[in-house]
Amino acid sequence: MTLSIALDYRPALLSRAGIGRVTRELARALAGRDDLDLHLFGHSLAAARVDSATPARARLHRLPIPGRSLDLLARLGLGAERLAGGAQVFHWTDYVQPPVGNATPVLTVHDLAFVREASWHGADAPVLEQRTRDAIARSQAVITPSETTANDVRRFAPHATVHVVAFGADHVPDHSGTEHPFDETPYALCLGTIEPRKNHHALLAAWQRLPEPRPRLVVVGGIGWECDDIVTALETAQRGGGVTWLRDCDDDRMWRLLHHADVLVYPSLWEGFGLPPLEAMQCGVPVVANDTPALAELTAGSAVLVDATKPDDLAQGITTAIDDAERLRAAGRRRAATFTWANCAEQHAAIYRGVAP
Repeated sequence: MTLSIALDYRPALLSRAGIGRVTRELARALAGRDDLDLHLFGHSLAAARVDSATPARARLHRLPIPGRSLDLLARLGLGAERLAGGAQVFHWTDYVQPPVGNATPVLTVHDLAFVREASWHGADAPVLEQRTRDAIARSQAVITPSETTANDVRRFAPHATVHVVAFGADHVPDHSGTEHPFDETPYALCLGTIEPRKNHHALLAAWQRLPEPRPRLVVVGGIGWECDDIVTALETAQRGGGVTWLRDCDDDRMWRLLHHADVLVYPSLWEGFGLPPLEAMQCGVPVVANDTPALAELTAGSAVLVDATKPDDLAQGITTAIDDAERLRAAGRRRAATFTWANCAEQHAAIYRGVAP
């Protein structure tokens, strides 16, 4: 029997990276299954920022409905599942959850960084915490991408039913034959929104400590929140030479940058999973990252992990990763090969069936 599922697809339409990319790839994998009838909830006044084709065998429901009207529509009997084809299970994929009526809610919690350190999210932290607590209480199943995040959720909401389902890596296209973006000049790449948790201050300090001739530093990430000081620092570093900051970067350029990078530097203070390191390993790019539980779980010995709060340690990690590139490329590819979207979709389908009315 085919099960009707609705996925909150708005992140996939509005963001190229992070939760948006995960939502797009999960939808593609789920749409390929014969046992699911997939509906995509895309209602929003916001214009789509990502040119993403609707996956085959999935139906996108998208009307210019303002988010603030969803509560009223739900009270009138038009919950999110009714607005997405009358699905039996509704999967909340982000930290803003459209109200659901009769469908069974399932929630993905990507991380609880706002609980671990409220200052990383400023005034939004209490709102995110309460919203997530309420969504967990309503959900029949909570899905996390790592054991690290699952343990965080169990401490945060002891009565939650938590399932660990890792994301895939096989969405990464092969850009190895493309032109080098900097005429063969070596470069270190950092991917991530400009926000306190991503630790760009330590990255810049570490880069300045590298011996000459140091590789170019390429930072890809849009301006986020609580980040005026690091924006100023990045602009200053870029004017000084040797640093390139790309605030906006389409997928084709981003994949080309990743494939040709000499090393991916990921100094994030806390992660629930770590998609950019996984994508880098899939490309055979050496990774140096902060030694946090989720990144240690993800990389499993196939990356250089350091205390990225210490610029000297991070600089040494970058040097080590470049010097040990051959081993890290092979180890990273082997590790990344164990993460597939087909397996991710299969585990999601089993969870949906386990909670369906």
